[in-house]
Amino acid sequence: MSVFGVEVFAGLLAWHVVALAIVYAAAFFVKGVFGYGAIPVLIVAGSFLVEPHHAVVLAAVTNLATHVQYLPRGFRHGKTDLVLSLAVYLVPAIAIGVWVFAQLDGASLSVLAGAIILASVIADARGTLDPLAPWVRQNTRIAAPVFGTFAGLVSGIVGSGAIAFITLYVRIFAQDRHSFSATIILVTAVILVWRTAALTYAGEITWVIAGEALLLLPGGLLAGWIGARVASRLSDRLFFRFYRAVLVLGAALMMLRGLFAGG
Repeated sequence: MSVFGVEVFAGLLAWHVVALAIVYAAAFFVKGVFGYGAIPVLIVAGSFLVEPHHAVVLAAVTNLATHVQYLPRGFRHGKTDLVLSLAVYLVPAIAIGVWVFAQLDGASLSVLAGAIILASVIADARGTLDPLAPWVRQNTRIAAPVFGTFAGLVSGIVGSGAIAFITLYVRIFAQDRHSFSATIILVTAVILVWRTAALTYAGEITWVIAGEALLLLPGGLLAGWIGARVASRLSDRLFFRFYRAVLVLGAALMMLRGLFAGG
């Protein structure tokens, strides 16, 4: 199969390509609902069909392309000042993380990312950080660098897990569903744009990746649009319950994939 003369999905059977398209549609439906959450599914499921590093980079490029449709919602309801305070630390940390990404194997990174996501969800569900909320509000000069730097490193290295950690910080300042989701959309945009630029500079993004992303985009855009329509019908309580369930599923799949590959 070729796109503008570039051979894509080399070595894959037709049903493999169809399966990959279904995975991408399902992942971007989830993202349409929550504003994020596609990457764990894309990396885990995709790495069963293509080489793990290929799956990570393909997910990054496609995720950036589909994210544009959510930006109006982000700018309309998001807390831009909060996003900017995190971006200062996210940008350099992502650059370092991408360099590390090129040095490490995918199996151990999958396990690490899954563990980070699970820990984040458990902390969020149990309200572990709730007692810290007053301290974080009064000490943003300390909290923002910690959350931003750690999330940037995780995002740069594994391409997933950063948003699960960032949500714990954002929810302290954006407690209703609309401002929370919109702020996460903007933070994700910062991460996606800068990480894609860093991957391009590192030579990880090729014409093959671009061609494959182009073929997967239509289904992803449609599924994301449908997901966004579903999100408007969810209550706040149901919204956050589903969001935790999505992260737990993604974390478990990532850990299993990493353990399977490492074993």
